[in-house]
Amino acid sequence: MKTPEEIEKLSNAALNSLNHLQPAEANPFLFAKIKHKIIQQRQEAAATHIRLMFRLSAVLLLFIGINAGSFYVINKWQVAKPKTAKPIKTKSGVEAVSEEYFPTTNAYSY
Repeated sequence: MKTPEEIEKLSNAALNSLNHLQPAEANPFLFAKIKHKIIQQRQEAAATHIRLMFRLSAVLLLFIGINAGSFYVINKWQVAKPKTAKPIKTKSGVEAVSEEYFPTTNAYSY
């Protein structure tokens, strides 16, 4: 086992060896190449997102167009339909619920 003096001496030697180091300089060509690669990846990601947004916009416009067209066609079809059919009797909410939960007939269908 090492003594505390030896440990301190070794740690001081390691710290002193770090004092004489100088920062390394990158090769300018390598730096430019890395910078270009980063910029290119950002541009490709942006182009991918733009294409996705255009596709989603086109699908949304198509969906809105189909809905508007079907609304127009159904509205025209209902206007052109003859009015000879009997009107449907509608019940109020209370009458519908009371008829559903308390039927007037004794016919139970399970």
